[in-house]
Amino acid sequence: MSRFTFLASDGELPEIDLSGVIKLTVKDLKEMNPRPESFWDLDKLPDDCEALFIPNEADTGGLEISICKNPPDGLEEYIKKKYIYWLSGNFDLKWANQFQEYLNNNIQESNSIEVWSIWFGWDEFEEFLYKDIELSKINSCDFELLGQRDCCFTIRRDLMRQLKKGHIDKYVL
Repeated sequence: MSRFTFLASDGELPEIDLSGVIKLTVKDLKEMNPRPESFWDLDKLPDDCEALFIPNEADTGGLEISICKNPPDGLEEYIKKKYIYWLSGNFDLKWANQFQEYLNNNIQESNSIEVWSIWFGWDEFEEFLYKDIELSKINSCDFELLGQRDCCFTIRRDLMRQLKKGHIDKYVL
């Protein structure tokens, strides 16, 4: 069983990688000065072999959003939006700040983004927590729930203004 987190939207969103992990080739690593330490003898590996390089371990675990090309079986039972992305990172305060900035830059006024946290491979299903959140009122406590339970947050720019305009038909606190 595994918990996965997703970002879903009706429109395309930019992918982002603040994970602190850099994808290089072995040739790139060999040309670095100083040459990074490695578990393997780089001279015995093919130059075109892909390698992962972490320049500073303290900088790992940041926000990563990438298109979901190979979703877990059954995801379509939950997420109905057209564009689905993997959402990953350490879900700590640094991550929450990065995600808040990402949302501020990418949620349009008439659009919403869904953030899902789902256990797959678990026979007993817990009740989902569904929550509508106004973008300006998000806090790190909301994001802590992503690692704790099945949930779906629908994040919008200004819920009250959208209610008045008829863009949404309910408001759940």
